[in-house]
Order: sequence, then structure tokens, then C-alpha cells
Amino acid sequence: MKDLFSVLEPADFTYLAGIIQSDLNVSSDSELSRLAEAYQGVAAENGASDKEAASDSAPEEIRNELFERFEKEIRYVGSSEFAFGYRSLTGQEAGVSFQEIVRDVASLLKVGKPPLGTDREQVEWVAGEYATAQFSELSQEEQRKMLESLGVERDKAEAFLKKSAGVFALPMLIEAFNLVIVQGLIKTIIFGTIAKIIGQQLATRLFTFLVGRLPWWVNWIGPAAWTLSIGWTTFDLQGPARRKTVPIVLYLGICSMRTKTAQPEG
Repeated sequence: MKDLFSVLEPADFTYLAGIIQSDLNVSSDSELSRLAEAYQGVAAENGASDKEAASDSAPEEIRNELFERFEKEIRYVGSSEFAFGYRSLTGQEAGVSFQEIVRDVASLLKVGKPPLGTDREQVEWVAGEYATAQFSELSQEEQRKMLESLGVERDKAEAFLKKSAGVFALPMLIEAFNLVIVQGLIKTIIFGTIAKIIGQQLATRLFTFLVGRLPWWVNWIGPAAWTLSIGWTTFDLQGPARRKTVPIVLYLGICSMRTKTAQPEG
């Protein structure tokens, strides 16, 4: 997971820690926020801003400790406490594999089995396929309003929706608009889904934190947009672990996609 973590910014780790933390966990997830804050603090001291990945500015030992702790916690939340303890006591690697978690999330979200690839490729695929499927299920009026909220002119949105006849795919959306618009659509749906799963109060707090730290990435996706999307997603998540693994995988997916869009200056 090192390659996947290397594209995350300090604020991303704090956001993920907010999703992972739980009084029911028996692992040391309380260390996550401390490590994320230390990572951000050291990066800032070394001249990195929140618009930059901190990977090159934080000492390797701090970076490795953070990456290892997050990987352990993510793999832990994908496993029951009993299974985690059993693996630890028997000398096996604690927690399920990350790719097993990704496959489980893909199955829950009914997007099919992810193709073979790296961790980054798989989480991007799940996030993209899921967001496209959710967009397809909206009424044409809801689709038009979402596209307009992302800066697409009404006439262009209506012409596209009429031509597509309810059949969508990411390449087609990117060709019709641009990568920034399509990523905005994906983010709106993903943040709405996360809000539905973790609760609107926590989701609002975490989203507000991101707006303060990464405004260039999320401040044009207003809370009103993703709050409305809460009603668009329906699925049955059984067990507390999946209420964490689904948001984690989806969020990692959009963070990985972020590297494909140039960051604005200023």
C-alpha cells in the first residue's frame, strides 16, 4: 500500500483517521491522529504545504511509521476482532489483505470484481465504477442538476443526457466534458455516500476539515451538493467493519484520481 499512501496529503490521513477511529476497536487506532498530526507538523516545518504531498518533506522514519500504522488499521477494520486476535496469537499476519477488502467493497457496492492491478488502480476502478452506476440511477432531472452544479451549461447537459439515453461510462463522460468535471461528479457522489454511512454530523465535520486544508480540491463541492446525494445511495451494510471499509476504499479511490488533475496555483 506504500504507493497508494504516497499520494496522500497530511489532511487525508487525518480524514481517514476520523473514519477509522472507534471505541469498539481493540487495536491502537488512537495512534492514528497523533501520527497524522506529527506527519503534518514535520512536513510543515520542512516547507511542505497542504497543496503538496508530504512524502518528500517528512523524514523517512516518520513516513514509514505512519504508512505501516495506517495499513495495519485498515486491514484490521476489514477483519472481525476475533479473527484479528486469532491471527495475532497464532503468528499469522493480523488483518485481511487490502486487496481482499477492495474485492469485498466492490461486491457490496455491486460493481463487479475489480480487474487485476495495483492497489491504486483497483481503488480508482471501484470509485469510478460505483459513481458512474449511481449517476446512472438518478432521474434525468437530477443528472442535469448535478452537471449544472459542476459548471456544465444547461443546454450542453441536456443534449448530452438526451444523446446518452441513460447509458454512461467514464470515458464517455470525460470526452463529453473534461476530467475536472467528471472528477467533481465522482467526488460529489463519493462524499454523499460516505456521509450516509458514517452519519451526517461526522461527515460534515470531516468535510469541513478538508475544505480548510485542501480548498483547491473540495471547496467547490458545497455541502449542499453531497448532502442531497445522501438519498441517492441505498445498500445494506452488515457489520461495523463494512461501515468503515467502504468509505475508506472510496476515499482512497478519489485521492488516487486526484493526482491526475493538475493542482491550481495560488
